[in-house]
Order: sequence, then C-alpha cells, then structure tokens
Amino acid sequence: MEKEQKLEAKYGLFTAISMVIGQVIGSGIFFKVDDVLLSTQGNILAGLVGFIIVGVSVVFGAISMANYAELLPKDGGILNYVNYRFGEKAAYFVGWMYLSLFYPLLTAVLFTVSGIYIAHLCAEFLNFEPTTLHFALIGFVNLLIFFTFNIFRPKSSGIFQQFTTVLKVLPLIFIASLGILSLVKGDVEEANHFTYAAENVRENQSLLFLIAASFIPISFAFDGWYIATQISGEIKNSSKNLPKALILGTIAVMVIYISYYMGIVFRMSGDEIVQLKDTYITEFSRKIASDSGALLMQLFIIVSVLGTSNGLLLATIRVPYQFANLKKSRKFLNLDVIEPKTKMPVNSAFLGLGIIIFYIIIYYITNTHSYFTARNFDLSAIPIVFIYLVNGALFIGLFRLFKKNVFSGNRFFKLTMSVIAILGIVVVLFGTASAPNGMMYFIVNLLFIGAGILFMSDNDKNQ
Repeated sequence: MEKEQKLEAKYGLFTAISMVIGQVIGSGIFFKVDDVLLSTQGNILAGLVGFIIVGVSVVFGAISMANYAELLPKDGGILNYVNYRFGEKAAYFVGWMYLSLFYPLLTAVLFTVSGIYIAHLCAEFLNFEPTTLHFALIGFVNLLIFFTFNIFRPKSSGIFQQFTTVLKVLPLIFIASLGILSLVKGDVEEANHFTYAAENVRENQSLLFLIAASFIPISFAFDGWYIATQISGEIKNSSKNLPKALILGTIAVMVIYISYYMGIVFRMSGDEIVQLKDTYITEFSRKIASDSGALLMQLFIIVSVLGTSNGLLLATIRVPYQFANLKKSRKFLNLDVIEPKTKMPVNSAFLGLGIIIFYIIIYYITNTHSYFTARNFDLSAIPIVFIYLVNGALFIGLFRLFKKNVFSGNRFFKLTMSVIAILGIVVVLFGTASAPNGMMYFIVNLLFIGAGILFMSDNDKNQ
C-alpha cells in the first residue's frame, strides 16, 4: 500500500471521542427500532437485552481494537490493521469488499432512508400516500445533490457534516430523558414494563431466539465506531488518546442508545411500533408535543440521516482510489488519478456513485418484490456481517501479537478483554446465522469475496 504524506496532529481527546460518537449515532437508531421489535415479535424485553448484549460487545471490541490503535498510532483504519496483521493479500480482499459491497451498500440504504422521512414529511402537507418508489427516487436525488457538493464544493460538505454531528444527538437525549421521567413518575402503562414482557412470552416463542433475532438491526445501529481509527494520524498523542476515544465513545453510545430505546418503549407498545414502522418516531413526537413536535422531530431526523449519508458518501467516493493503490489490485479506469483542478479522484468518485445507484435499485427491489418482503429480507445486514467477520479476525489475530510482547500495559488484562470481545462477536454472528435469512447474508459475503479474485493483479493470483 502506498504511503500517504504525513498528516498534522490537530485533534485532542475530546474531539476524538466526539468523532467516535458522531460516526455511530446517526439514522440507524431511528429507523431500526421498529426492525428490532419486528425481529422480537414485539417483545420489548428481548429488544432491551439485545441492545445490552450488542452494546457490551461493541465496547469490548473497542477495547481490543485499541491495541492496534496503540501499536499503529499513525496508520489507523481497519484496512491498515488487516495489512499489518495478515498481510497484503488479506488487505486486498478487505479493500475489495469496501469497494464493491460495504460502503456503497450502506450509503445506498441511508440515502433511501432519507427519502423515507422526507416523503412522509411531504405527505403530511401534500396529502398523498408515500411508496417505496418515492423513497428511492428522493434518495437518488439527495445522492446526486450531495455528490455534486462533494466534488465541486467539498468545504461546504464538510461544514454540513460538522453541523449534523452536533444536531443529531439532541433528540436522542431528549427522548431518553422523557422515558426516565415517565418511569420516575410511574406514568408507564403495565404493558410497557419489561417485567410484563418477560411474563408474557407467547407459547410459540423462545425469549433467547427473540433476543438473537434482534442482533442484526441493533448491530447496524452500532456500526461505525471503528471508522474513527481512519484519522489516527491527525490525533494528538494518538497512541494514548485514540484507544481512550474508542472506549469512552462506545460506552457513551451504548448508554445513549439503551436510554433512547427505553424512552420509546415506555410510551409506545412494541406492537404499535411494529405497525407504524419507520413513522413510529413521528407518532411518538405527536403524542408528547402535538403536530408541531412531530414536525420538529422529523426535521431533526432528516438532517441527521442526511449527515450520516453524506459521511458515508465521503468515504465511498474515495474507496475506489484507495483500492487502486493497494499493491495487489489490478489497475483499471484510472482510479488512482487525482484531477488537478478539484484535487479529487474524480474517476473513483464516479465509480463509487455508480455502485451506490446500483444498490439503491437493489434495495428498492428487496423492499417491493414479494420473494424478499415475505421473508423480511434485510439488505443492510449483509455489510454488517462482513465487518463483524473482519473485526473478529483482527481480535483473534491479537493472540499472536500478545505472544511477541509487542504491547505495553497488563498483558493478562488485554488478553482477557480480547477473549470477551471474541465471545461477543461469536454471540452476535451466531444470533445472525440463526435468524431468518441469516445464512443467506453469510453466503452473499462469501460470493463477493470470491469475486474479488477477478480484480486481483495477475501476478498475485497464484501466490
């Protein structure tokens, strides 16, 4: 992999923590709560336990990933960690998955989600029934607008990104506070208590399987914490501050998410949320603050979703350029060329755009065709499975490094944390595999990895 020029260390610990929180908190928590309760068949306790298990798994994952951040303080990012631990061929396949599946698919999903909330907001004023086609078309237009800004006005795009990072946390904290106040006042209906959910598991249900089924949508909501490692070279004293940021940031996200979830389910039943789907948050807001509250909450969410979408777009349009610079990549389409006027890898950007559009179409199909809708197929689960597999491999790879005594600090503590992190990964992946469509998500990942061989340089295929 080619070395980039040295970056100036300009971010302190607080900024690094904010970046971790900002990368995770976005649209996922808003539009996945209904999916969580759909997976648990409306059981709010199973959803709560799912949030706790996945949250703890993420925190211990961050603790273990901090070992790599300590060891490679100036060369962050999952791709560099894989390259260091497993070599250039493994890094190539991770880079290929970033290019072909991970980033563009997540970006496509989030831009479509922006279409969902904008369509529902417009429907309240224009009196029409939003459809999946509306969601896809609005998401597509949003994608083109933000793509144009990222190519021709990158500074404006960056300002918008900073603005949304602050704004999107506010409604989460507000809703969490409402839930806590309701509990303290005793203003929570019996059916909305977790004890009621525990005592009223249906005869044909297993609480353990319901919990396991919740892991997929919850993992999506927690995704992104590791992206902060990408800017390790710009963090002051990164060997100490980046590990702290990963750990403190993920703990903060876990607390906010669990509090938000309780704030919602204390005031709305699981069945009601499942029935309302992605509009549950609008109706929740209408309950507590009438139509004006619902409108304000919708605007908050739209800005939050667009901020998260733009952040992923920033990465997606640069991934082909990064992939082209991997030593084992086959060179094509001049992806490694930077356009002199815009200082942007334009070919890379347009390829990224094309792949995102492709996935918007696929996402539309999986949400409209009866084959997928009847099975509750979740396209967004596929890249989450991939990143959990990669992170799991990195955590397992730590054991060999522990034997070499390359880390400072208490070796037994680090070893224990890594074991717990691996167990967390195993629990989440097992829950995913046992859930409906779970094995299909794994198979799709394997097929994509296999396809990566086609784009490997001829000299490296037989090595």
